Amino acid sequence: MVGLAASHAADPTAEEQAAALAAVPKEAQKYYGGYWYATNIVADPFANWKPHAPPWKICHNDSYLGNSWRANLVAELKALTKQLADQGLAEPELNVTNSNGDINLELTQLKAQIAQGCDLIMSYPGSATGLCAGIKEAFDKGILFVTIDSTVTCPEALNVATNPYYRGQYEGEWIAKQLGGKGTALIMNGQPGTANTVAQETGFRKAVEAFPDIKVAGSLFGMWTGSVAKTEVLKFLATHPEPVHAVFSTGNMGVGVGQAFEQSGRALPIITEVTNLCSLLAYWKEKNLTANTFVQDGGPMAYSAFIPALHMMAGQKPKVNTIFMPLPSITAENFNDYYDASMTVQSTCFANGKDLHLVPDSYFEQFFTGGEPRAKVEIVSTNAQPQ
Repeated sequence: MVGLAASHAADPTAEEQAAALAAVPKEAQKYYGGYWYATNIVADPFANWKPHAPPWKICHNDSYLGNSWRANLVAELKALTKQLADQGLAEPELNVTNSNGDINLELTQLKAQIAQGCDLIMSYPGSATGLCAGIKEAFDKGILFVTIDSTVTCPEALNVATNPYYRGQYEGEWIAKQLGGKGTALIMNGQPGTANTVAQETGFRKAVEAFPDIKVAGSLFGMWTGSVAKTEVLKFLATHPEPVHAVFSTGNMGVGVGQAFEQSGRALPIITEVTNLCSLLAYWKEKNLTANTFVQDGGPMAYSAFIPALHMMAGQKPKVNTIFMPLPSITAENFNDYYDASMTVQSTCFANGKDLHLVPDSYFEQFFTGGEPRAKVEIVSTNAQPQ
């Protein structure tokens, strides 16, 4: 195992980074910058692991189901499970748990799923380390544990994610450019303690460190829920009278952030996001925002994690334990490719454009060796905005 988790104070040396990335396909290494803030990189982690024979009992272990992104994630997993059931490869019902932010409860629920005979456990974990005992137990029993865009450091899990450090770094650099290297920024995080939260904030702060005239005024937590984010920003602005020029919102909270500024009588800031809610695009259009966002609906993200899981359930071996993938983005230049006039600030859909795939299925093939061809499934999203 080579790499450092988010809790380590020091960055790995160039030599350590090179050693960690040696097993990562060369074409994908560009997406691994700052990987150590989210997870470790482990080469050939499932060399002696074998999947259970179908039909599989598929389960989902979630840390928080309080927003539409997570609801879409679960809906997609249910649809994929049904597709496998139609092929005789899975039981028809997805087993779902929700710990509502309690990592101890989430671990208890994970152990219960193991005892109930789950063969494949998909998860959005609430901690990078808090489930490791359960993940190790699953691994030892031949149960595959796959994280969906929130990585863990436990070497017995397969992580499939977009690199949160990269997202934060990208948005920090973009904001700095828009501000001309001078101004005040606010970070609106989602759920405390997740690898995503730690790595995104670190990436953002590292990016703006290069601009000494940009100040980070604060770091808030909105649970990736617009109403919660609005409340937190209102409280912050009430005690911080200085101007805030930009806000880095880490998912589903951009509209709530903007509305808090309006309610406080403040000028709307630059707003960057990492999820593509239709409501954000409607608000962007209505207010003529300076903004950008990644395209990352929970449904397409769940699908993206499910494809590597199917490679493994077919007996293929991953070269590394963490698969990072790129994301499309919405900018002023391609805004109309995603925006639709039917979108409103009350819309609950995601602006996914015409292609619901975040990356082609073939992107994942470079990460696997051996085995049989995986089962075929199609992405389904009942929440996508028609284009």
